[in-house]
Amino acid sequence: MKNKPSPWMLAAGTFAFLAMAAYLFFALTLADHWGAAPVPPDKTEAPKLPM
Repeated sequence: MKNKPSPWMLAAGTFAFLAMAAYLFFALTLADHWGAAPVPPDKTEAPKLPM
């Protein structure tokens, strides 16, 4: 009896690895370009909702 992984499991593992690598690549490169959005001084308090 052989314990050979099925082609579907190899394909799923390859896809998961490539998806994680692509996510990390885009997350790390786009974070530098976008940066943090500064909050205007008049928006620092939470809005008071009428109840």
